[in-house]
Amino acid sequence: MTDHPGRNLFEILLAGVSDDAVQNVTIGINWTLVETSEGCGLAQTPRRDAPGCQPVASAGTLAENKLIHLAGLVRSENPLEISIGVAAINAHFNRYNIQGPDLNGLDAFSEVDGRVAIIGRFPNLDRHLKNYCVIEREPREGEFAEADMETILPGCEAVIITAATLVNGSAQRIIDLAAGARKAFVGPGTPLAPMLQSEGIECLAGMVIDDAPRARKVVSEGGAVAALKGCGRFVTLMMR
Repeated sequence: MTDHPGRNLFEILLAGVSDDAVQNVTIGINWTLVETSEGCGLAQTPRRDAPGCQPVASAGTLAENKLIHLAGLVRSENPLEISIGVAAINAHFNRYNIQGPDLNGLDAFSEVDGRVAIIGRFPNLDRHLKNYCVIEREPREGEFAEADMETILPGCEAVIITAATLVNGSAQRIIDLAAGARKAFVGPGTPLAPMLQSEGIECLAGMVIDDAPRARKVVSEGGAVAALKGCGRFVTLMMR
């Protein structure tokens, strides 16, 4: 399957992004962070060997832009620039003042009897779901390859999607293939944007950063999700 960034999703999200001044852009080995006075957004940093990944053309001047300008980088063909764009989108939607319950997004479809497809690898799935399969780009034993989405997703009752798909370009294709299924986005890089309900998304489980300086330090020092937990809180929007 050829990757094409989720243009439709991105255009919906971009329509709501403000022109706040950007204060900081930090790109770590695991996470990319964009910060304004109103919010701090995260996106997964792509692997350096990801197809099309190359140095950022405007490096050194990123923090001199308005947020909407950085958010527009989701239209780039460079995955590293796309991650900056997604983080900028999240800096708008996952603002410091956003409130909501801290629910595990993996529980969004815990009552579902039909098959639930998990796009991405998450721990302890048996605690949350009864009937599931895992789809991964680099599948391990018992998991399915990305190419299997074509046959698996149309028959699923629900799909839980890692927010990393917004960066790697597979999000829109997943949503299209799972048109008849209940859908959720899960992970720190999930935009808490209610307008995604128009795309059939009924659960958004993302992260709101409360301590931007600490988050910036964690990202710059190569921290992962465990370290970021001390910088903010998880918020889940249920929109069904």
